[in-house]
Amino acid sequence: MTRLGRIVAVPLVVGLLAACGDGSTPAVTPSAASAPATGAPSSAAPSSAASLSIDQAIASFVAERYGPDVKYVGRCAVVEPGARGVCALPKATVDGGEVYGIGAPFSEIDAFLLLDDDAGGWRVVDSYVPDYPLGASPSGPVPAWFAEVD
Repeated sequence: MTRLGRIVAVPLVVGLLAACGDGSTPAVTPSAASAPATGAPSSAAPSSAASLSIDQAIASFVAERYGPDVKYVGRCAVVEPGARGVCALPKATVDGGEVYGIGAPFSEIDAFLLLDDDAGGWRVVDSYVPDYPLGASPSGPVPAWFAEVD
């Protein structure tokens, strides 16, 4: 794992362990502040008429979980070489929600986010960090929605 990958993975794993539940239902991650697609967090709460995009929801999640030193740099397919931060890659549609993989650009996916669209726009409703290498069996509980991810 690259240094940037470890920098991104460690805070995510720590955050997920701190928010760990019994695994039976997805935990809702509140996103009180919206952030533009560039990853810079906004200091103002969205107005009631505002609707968060998927990129804004992911940017808010990244800002909350990783802190100010790690930024959401956009979709992995359009990220410029040399970009530093976290990008997102659409992976699946599950029960009307969207699953995105996130990680350092031009690297492996470190975590998966389940996003759902509600009255306020898109929200990250659950996240999952696989704790096993590709081809191996998971050592702990896996969210039901993750079964749809390729």
